[in-house]
Amino acid sequence: MVDLVAAEDEIAVQVHDLRIRGTFPEADLVRGVSFTLRRGGTLGIVGESGSGKTLTCAAVLGILPTQVELSSGTVEIFGANTASFGKQGWVDVRGNVISAVFQDPGSYLNPSIRLGKQINEVLRVKNGLSRKQAKEETLRLLRAVHLRDPELVYDQYVHELSGGMLQRVVIAAAIAPGPKILIADEATTALDVTVQAEVLDLLTELKERDGLSLVVVSHDLAVVAQICDEVLVMRSGEIVEYGPTAEVLHSPQDEYTKLLISEHERYGLDRIFESQELEVA
Repeated sequence: MVDLVAAEDEIAVQVHDLRIRGTFPEADLVRGVSFTLRRGGTLGIVGESGSGKTLTCAAVLGILPTQVELSSGTVEIFGANTASFGKQGWVDVRGNVISAVFQDPGSYLNPSIRLGKQINEVLRVKNGLSRKQAKEETLRLLRAVHLRDPELVYDQYVHELSGGMLQRVVIAAAIAPGPKILIADEATTALDVTVQAEVLDLLTELKERDGLSLVVVSHDLAVVAQICDEVLVMRSGEIVEYGPTAEVLHSPQDEYTKLLISEHERYGLDRIFESQELEVA
């Protein structure tokens, strides 16, 4: 069993000088990435495709793809160095302590199994619940993510739900074991604007209600402005800017960040700041 620090004011995730290398062909994919996610905080990671956002999160989750390796640096989850976890350690931690939601919910759900049964399985394996207990908890979770008629959704298949509803099911499955950290990797990218806003509101609600620490990965600065306390901007595998969201987006120092902001102004980034009354420290 992995020994995690349990203090109330602990740092949820600490990444220091993370370097990720592709082994075939050999190339540095992520270089010198460092950041801190505090308990109950929300960190946004922003950058274009290929900037290293997803690889960085995969390293935090311990799920780097084949032909890619963590060449140096450290990742700590609640004070425990993930390099010491081993296979069983990750079984203990992944899901129960840290979980994730990705862009395409259909890719992470079995189309041949009813949706409720899939969440049931998570609860029975991770939480040791009986069949009856797992069903009751699954229905509670489906209600918690604001799915109308959870009893109906419980018995439905993937093809019977919209993208927004499926994303809510995946979020329900991700939070089922009661993790303290949730990584949302482009979780709203494929959704229309209205549904995207609903999912972001849901993540904020879960953070405030359950004390989740969130990492929100997106190429969309408007998403980060709406939900994140801090933002980390990546380009070509490196951090180009990192700090409080209002400070970075109101007074960017890097030319790439300035470019991202100028490209998003047309989508109402300024209006989001005005509505939230964010102030630069």
